[in-house]
Formats: sequence, C-alpha cells, structure tokens
Amino acid sequence: MKAVFFDAGGTLIHLDHARIAATMARVLGRPFDPEALAGAEYDGRAAVEALIAGNGTGTDNERWSVHFRAMLGALGVGDAEFAAVAPAIRQEHLEHHLWSVVTPGTADALESLSRGGWVLGCISNADGHVAERLEAEGLLRHLRFVVDSGAVGIEKPDPRIFELALEQAAVRAADAYYVGDVYPIDCVGAQRAGMVPVLLDPLGRYGDRGCRTAPDVASFCRELVPLRDAA
Repeated sequence: MKAVFFDAGGTLIHLDHARIAATMARVLGRPFDPEALAGAEYDGRAAVEALIAGNGTGTDNERWSVHFRAMLGALGVGDAEFAAVAPAIRQEHLEHHLWSVVTPGTADALESLSRGGWVLGCISNADGHVAERLEAEGLLRHLRFVVDSGAVGIEKPDPRIFELALEQAAVRAADAYYVGDVYPIDCVGAQRAGMVPVLLDPLGRYGDRGCRTAPDVASFCRELVPLRDAA
C-alpha cells in the first residue's frame, strides 16, 4: 500500500456539535446535549443510506437535508420544529462552516504518515472550497492534493472522482486506502474504483460492513505507521 485518501466532512473535519446545539436551543427554546448529537449522527447517516438505497444517490444538498432531519429527529425535534430551526442552522453554516472540528491527534497522525512515505490526499463532496477549510484547520499542509467535487463536477460515489485522485497520486487503485464516514458514498464508491475502503465508526455501532473500520483518522494512521516502518 502506498497512498491514503480521506474524505473531508465527517472524517478529517467534523460537525461542531456545540454550535449546532446552541443554535437549536436559541431557536427552539430548550437545551440540547452536544454529545447526544454525536450519537444522532448515526441516525442521519442511516437516513442517507436509505435515500441512496431507494432513490439513487441524490445530490449532496439533498443528502444534507435528509441527514439533518433524521439527526435532529433522533433528539425529539419534530417536523414543525425542524422547519423552524433548519434555516438558522444553514445560516450558522454560511457564516462559519459547521464542519470545523478536528479530532485531537489528527494533524500529528497525518504528519507521521507523510514522513513515512505515504501519499496523502483528500477526495470530498464539497463546494469548491474544501482546501481552504482544511488549511484553516491546519491539515492541508499534510496533503499532497485535494479533489473537490465542487471544482471537478463529479460527486462520490461516482468512481471517476476517485480515479482523478489516483491519477494525481500516480498510484494504482489497489495500492490506496480511502477513509470515509458514509458507507454507500465513501466505501462503495472507493470499492468501485478498486481502492481499499475504511469506514469510520467512532462509537462502534456499524457492525460488520464487509470492510475495515476505525474509530477515527488518528487511530487508523497509527495502525499504518508500524507497517511502513517494518517494511
């Protein structure tokens, strides 16, 4: 194995649950637990998987709405309340991107992989500005390149977006891992491109999906460093 490519949102950078909870409390007039939002993200991803299974992949914007409706629904937010709070959450996102939290140890883990000779990159369904957000969080300098769907006009799980990354990295698909958080978008797409998928499962709730899992990026990177050192 020679390369590791990462998703951005939900993988390298995560939702700011505290800001979302604060926005929900302000609009809906009752408190919400930021930690409960982390567990509710599984409900959001399950809803996205159901959307994909029943009606193709949809657009990234459609998946956003489905994800948030299910995630907030798991916390007792009904349809009327969701209609009230969703615009405020979107506005918060526009003012300062909600995917802005980096798990401690991520930057150091990426640096270790890069020093160890791995080719690192990012493949993201985004708006053309994901490289700027990764730079703001101190992660871009560890990546050789970013493939952003908003810039190239192709979204995961289309294997062509993974192939663009492989071309830039100059490695074979079979020699590359792809790490993401939504199985039918990240793992299925990577498999279709011939890459080795890794599904992030921070709370250990997915069970057997037929692919490798890891709780977070730093943990997976730590698994790889000894392998390269041994080689």
